[in-house]
Amino acid sequence: MFVGAYCNTPLRRALNILEIFRTKPDTVVQRTTLPNTFPAKGPAMKKLLIILAVIAIAATIGGCKKDGETAMDSPETHVATGHNYLQQRRFDEAIDAFERAIDLDSRYAPAYSGIGFVYLQKSFDATGETRLDLLDEAMTKFNRSMGLDVNDVYGKIGKALVMIEQGDSRNARLLFEAAAHEDMDDPIALMWWGVGAGQVGKFQQADYAFEKALNLEPTNPEIQDAKDRLDLAQRLMTGVTDEDYKAIAFGYRISRADAAALFARELDLSRLERRSLSGFGGSSFVGPGESGTSAGTFYATDIADHWAINEINLMIETGIMDNYPDGSFLPDAKLNRSEFSVLAAKVLSLTTGDAELMIRGMGGESSFRDVRADNFAYGSIIACTTRGILKADADGMFRPLDYVSGTDAVNAVRTVETILASY
Repeated sequence: MFVGAYCNTPLRRALNILEIFRTKPDTVVQRTTLPNTFPAKGPAMKKLLIILAVIAIAATIGGCKKDGETAMDSPETHVATGHNYLQQRRFDEAIDAFERAIDLDSRYAPAYSGIGFVYLQKSFDATGETRLDLLDEAMTKFNRSMGLDVNDVYGKIGKALVMIEQGDSRNARLLFEAAAHEDMDDPIALMWWGVGAGQVGKFQQADYAFEKALNLEPTNPEIQDAKDRLDLAQRLMTGVTDEDYKAIAFGYRISRADAAALFARELDLSRLERRSLSGFGGSSFVGPGESGTSAGTFYATDIADHWAINEINLMIETGIMDNYPDGSFLPDAKLNRSEFSVLAAKVLSLTTGDAELMIRGMGGESSFRDVRADNFAYGSIIACTTRGILKADADGMFRPLDYVSGTDAVNAVRTVETILASY
């Protein structure tokens, strides 16, 4: 792994250091009861960044420096610093650190991978041409890293993640597999192979990869959580033939368009009053119980040719979701747990007529270590966690900025459906 970039002894030390990041895994819920979501203890992407940072630190400690380099001014140290900044979403500082590593060694593959992960992370919050450009930049950096080190496991993983974002899950699965075969003793590479295989319906292959990963690290909550998510997704999708819906459920992160499709297809929103809006393709008003948007109407500038245009229109008409001031909807932007809680709470508020639901509890003492009681989403988060729609960690963390997986989203929306069945 990272041949030519890291010493074997520091690499082993780095994997041991990773034990400090281990936490207790969540419990998977069953669909037969009122289901809860089972959020990861920190997304797999965050774990990947931690690994990269720790390996770089360990390499520095282990003495992999070139002649003339100091411990504090080496490629390894700057890459570690870059990944620390990346975890904090301090993107400009992260790139500066990675570029400093390249200044010291222009052939240091992990520095290029690091920049690739910056662009990949930034793409999650972007849409349209900006998102595509960021993914192209990320792909260029991962290709450069792999060109410098053909055995760069995390360069392959990064490239595969870009391919998923570009809609090429099938070839991404092959690259995840190749990364895992570079080092079959690397549990994280095996985990991503399992994730990639699951996304394209290769469930036996996914089970094999997860089993191998758990044999190496049986107490790793990240791996167990990924396996549990795939198992639950298969149960949730039993009998489902809608390919778009299945693609969302097996995805490791959902977009605004995905959320619109889930809420619109899973719930009966026909009883909600529709707003009178001026659409970019015409205008329409639809009353409660009446048929949907007229053909050719769309309420955002960037959804005219989108596969989820009808669902997005419905969510905008009912006031559950809104476009942005510039008229865009940003359908590809990824949704975090805070934003998702607002959507779920708004559906409950509009359907039940409870106007106070989304603000109840605000201003008092927070129930979470990482969300203040005056946060705009606090009332919605309380509404969701107290009803089993979303789940906080046992240590009081809600992780509002973590992205929402497809399995979590489907499970949560079905919980909303169960709650609304009594109204």
